[in-house]
This record gives sequence, structure tokens and C-alpha cells, in this order.
Amino acid sequence: MSCFASIPIHPLTTRIRRFCTIVGGVISPLLANIALDGMERLFGAETPAGSLIPPAKRKHPNTGISLIRYADDFVVTAPTREVLETYVQPRITTFLEERGLRLSKAKTRVAPITEGLNFLGFQIRRFKRTLLTTPQKEKVHKHLRSIKAYLDTHQQEPAGKIVHDRNPVIRGWANYYRHCAAKQTCNKVRHRQWQMLWRWAKRRQPNKGSRWVKGRYFRNDGSWTFADGNAELVKPTSAPITRYVKVSGRNSPYDPKLRAYWQERTKRQIARQTYSQVRMDLLYRYGYRCGMCRLPFGTDDSIDEDHIVPRHAGGSDPSENKRPVHRWCHHQHHQRRGYKVLKA
Repeated sequence: MSCFASIPIHPLTTRIRRFCTIVGGVISPLLANIALDGMERLFGAETPAGSLIPPAKRKHPNTGISLIRYADDFVVTAPTREVLETYVQPRITTFLEERGLRLSKAKTRVAPITEGLNFLGFQIRRFKRTLLTTPQKEKVHKHLRSIKAYLDTHQQEPAGKIVHDRNPVIRGWANYYRHCAAKQTCNKVRHRQWQMLWRWAKRRQPNKGSRWVKGRYFRNDGSWTFADGNAELVKPTSAPITRYVKVSGRNSPYDPKLRAYWQERTKRQIARQTYSQVRMDLLYRYGYRCGMCRLPFGTDDSIDEDHIVPRHAGGSDPSENKRPVHRWCHHQHHQRRGYKVLKA
């Protein structure tokens, strides 16, 4: 019977805490990665060239053992509980002691794979012969409670304000879980989101009928979409379920020989984050580069669509008169022209 062991380490020792004014601050993951580098290779996970060796093909006694780490939180899988307790845990304990760290017994948990575990907001569990990674129920409920709390405290806000404030939160939540089996969960969240918005709209217009409320706050585009003019609320189901592609071997973004590899990977990531077909066509036409500075786009860059011939000068709105640009390039361009766009 395969087992999981969720083994977060004890908060970093006082030697490292001296550099962290707040435990859990932005510097803590960096220090944890520095201190724990090499833990993934404890159980024969890589070849000398850096290629991954599947757990089933590792040499005894590492056969079937796998370790996944994120900062100071990690999960170990092994064929049996005995392997975890007599082989894996002693090796990890020794590894940590050499760095002045220790395991947190209160947070260390050993569980069968059929019972599963929660890790980084995901639930990992095997159902019969299928292993599924789904959004953690507690995190889903927390997300829904945040939407409800926001609507309860913004009962008199205009619909456009609701769309503006909640879109980044909903889009970020959906993007975080789009790499797992989240389709069913996203459908449920979308339904609950609609129910809360409907109650908000009815409470805001108590003297109006349901048909009027629907026509005022919802767009009938095959489903009831909360909208205000051209602005509409993001649906949790709008983020397509895509499988995350791991970085090959020890490929580093700082290696100049691998520039082509990282550029192609960045293009795929940007494409997964782009929902508009017009935006996709523009990116493809310009080779995923800014139409002004010609530098390639990064995955975290804000991308605008600039009119080559401005509309006030008679320019048209079709894509032939548009180009993808960095938000800051767009801002500087229009500052020189003397009229404003969105702030960078």
C-alpha cells in the first residue's frame, strides 16, 4: 500500500530568523530554498546529467520513493509505511540536522494514499486505480466566503465596481487551480457565484421584478453573465484546464545556450493566459514581442493593444490597425502624444 508523508520542517532556526523580521515573509521561501537545496536528490531522483529518474526505476532501496518540495513544505511518497518510518524519515532528519533544522512532529503526517492529503491548497487522493489532484475543499469554501463577504459589505456599489474588484481575485483563483482536475469544482463555484450575485441584485432592487433584474445586471450569452456595459465578471470556468509542463532537467533561465528553450516556454505560458482570440492573433503576428520596444513579453507582463493609427485620427478598430505592447511602453507613448491611457 502506497503512503504519503506530509513533512513540513520546523520554522527556520534562529540563525536564519535573524534575517527575517516576520516568519513567513517574502524572504523566508528564498532562505528555505537555499537551506534545503539538494533534498530532492536524496533518493536517487536524478541522473548525473540532471534528467529525472521515475520512482519505479530507481535502484534499491530508493525504489518507489519520491519527494516533492515547495520552499519548506514537502511530501514524500513510498511503497509502505515501514519504508517511510525506517528509511525515509531518518535520512531527511540527518539532512536537516546538518543544516541546523529539524522536523516539526506536530505537522508531520503519514497517511495511506487512499485517504489522501492536502498540499499547497490541493487535495491529492487515489480513488480505486485513479490518482486525482483536486482543489482542497477548505480553500474552495474560503474563496466562496470571501465573495459573499465582499457582496455583503458592498450592497450599494455599482455593478461596474463589483466587476472591477472581483475579476482579479476570481481570475487568479481559477488560474491557480487550472493545472489540476478542477472542472467539476469550477462548475460548482460558478453556480454558487451566480446565486450570490442574484441575491445581491435582488436585494439592491427590491421593488423590481426578476425579469427586470436579469436584464439590468445579467447578460444572456448562453449563460447568465454578470455584466455592466462591456465589463463582465470572469467565470471560474473560463480558465481552461491545462497540464503544467515541468522544466526539463536542470535547465536554467540564466544559461544563454538555452535562450530558445525559455522563449518557447514563455510563449506557451502567455498563450495559456490569453483568452481573447484577437489578442492571440496579435501576439502570433508580432512573434510575442512588443510592437514598440520589440522586446519579448514575459509571463507577468501587462499587455495592451495599441492602435497604430489612433482612432481620433481616423484609425479603424480591426486587428490590422492594432499591435500588442507593454503597458509601460503604451503609457510612455501616449504621454509623449499628450493624452492618457491606463496607468502602468
